[in-house]
Amino acid sequence: MRYYFLLFIWFFSVVTVSAQSEKELASLSFDAIRDTINVYRYTESEKSLAASKAYILKAQEEGDKENEWLGMESIAYHFIIKRDYKSANEQALKTLAFARTHNLKKLELRALVFLGDLQMIVSSANEQMAYYNELLELAEAYGNDEYWEGALNKIAVLMDMSGDSNKAIAIRKRTLAYYKAKSLDSSFTQKDKNYIVMYSYSSLGTTYIKAKKLDSAKLFAEKVKGFLNKEIDSCNARLLYLLEAEIALEEKKFKTARNKYQKGYNICPSAYDIVALNKAYNLGKVEVGAKNYEEAKRILQQGLDDYQVTAAEEGFMNDYYEQLAEAYKHTGDFERASYYYEKYLTTQDEYTKLKDSAKEALLADEREQFKKEFDALKAEKEQSQNYLNYVFLGASIVILVLLFFLLKFYRTKRQNEAKFEALLTKIEAAQSPEEIIDTKDEDLEEKETTDVPQEIKQQILDGLKKLELKEYFLQQDCNSYNVAKKIGTNTTYLSKVINSHFGKNFNTYINDLRINYAIVRIKNDVLFRSYSIQSIAEELGYKSADSFTKYFKKDTGLNPSFYIKNIKNIA
Repeated sequence: MRYYFLLFIWFFSVVTVSAQSEKELASLSFDAIRDTINVYRYTESEKSLAASKAYILKAQEEGDKENEWLGMESIAYHFIIKRDYKSANEQALKTLAFARTHNLKKLELRALVFLGDLQMIVSSANEQMAYYNELLELAEAYGNDEYWEGALNKIAVLMDMSGDSNKAIAIRKRTLAYYKAKSLDSSFTQKDKNYIVMYSYSSLGTTYIKAKKLDSAKLFAEKVKGFLNKEIDSCNARLLYLLEAEIALEEKKFKTARNKYQKGYNICPSAYDIVALNKAYNLGKVEVGAKNYEEAKRILQQGLDDYQVTAAEEGFMNDYYEQLAEAYKHTGDFERASYYYEKYLTTQDEYTKLKDSAKEALLADEREQFKKEFDALKAEKEQSQNYLNYVFLGASIVILVLLFFLLKFYRTKRQNEAKFEALLTKIEAAQSPEEIIDTKDEDLEEKETTDVPQEIKQQILDGLKKLELKEYFLQQDCNSYNVAKKIGTNTTYLSKVINSHFGKNFNTYINDLRINYAIVRIKNDVLFRSYSIQSIAEELGYKSADSFTKYFKKDTGLNPSFYIKNIKNIA
């Protein structure tokens, strides 16, 4: 189930706390009033609202604009909790105007974050992207790297929603690197750093799950786990348990998933009703997966009954209805199953529109960025009209150079096409991938194996074959020491046997396996060839795209990008 913000129709009611009570509250310290706001925020919201107004009143009396803004923001949060999204948006616009009027730059950025997050329900992904882009521009203008990186991560959420997980991963890795390198000071403590790095690891893990890369998701779950012994709020530990639960669910380890979800929600109880609905969904889908349909039905239906979804929220409930329909179907209540399946189809259509809207917003943003660059180039060209004669002379030279490179390009292209056809022929003729590329090294260190006992030699060859079948050569730690250790021999014997049997050294042997694997998988796997060159390189065990490109071209005569493009054309 996808939760961004949920809208609830607000009916105005009489405030139970009088104006006199607000004045009494305003006589307290800001910390005391803030505690009152937080205590009643999810339980007695009108008391929390009155405390927020008292906070504003105290700030006005003291001429404290920053705290006045914080009181205004607290009212906006009040409306979100009440699911009165329209009022929340109106209040957030007031906070933005107030921050700009009083030159509160950091709070202006914070207001833009708030407004951007709200737009998914109140307007559209295009409006959301507009706020995030404004946030990017202002953060850059104000020299605020934290909000600039924050805006990028907000855009990464849209990328995740649109299905472009690779771009989302790239952004999150960049943000992670930024905060890991960021120096500590009074405004960015070690505790702050621990939380944001932990959160970044958790977000990456979640995105890798969406991309169906469970090994990477597990890697980042382990990184999150490394923070449990550090000074963090216990509620932050929920990030780990929920991530581990999602991984276990993908692996159909339902008991583990159930326990992890329970730990995640129990370690940090919340009175916020959306958290209870989310808990019901996650525990319910575990029971559906485990085929405990009666229990799944009970959990999901209870969560739905307690929450009371409104019409405005329906577009985000598609996964929930799908799970509930499945539970009713398997317990024989076909009428209710049909009812919720119809709701699933309707809400799925709504969510598809939201997803398409996110895609359109990202494309529109790319077009806008291209237009800005184009307009800048155009303006530069117009300013250089006085130098037209020099431009003509330069242009003539450029044209000649371009013609030279164009001819060279077409000649290279024909040569590459011929190499590509030859490679295809080798692929078709090969009985196994190892026969496609079989490099022989002229300079071998260990040509003789007379001092290697025959049984050891056979042990090494058998061990290499087993490691090939397990595709150990795709691991970055695949080196002669580790291979020898796994086979149960030493590096000297290993080197001699590889030199003698394969006619190549160890590194050439591993590179041939990797390149042959890449050639075949790119040809046969549509998803794999859609990866970036960097991602393919990492899958093959290379530390960089440059290393992969170098060895691929050395063995095939082609750049990987050329091979991929031409494979796509014939697929």
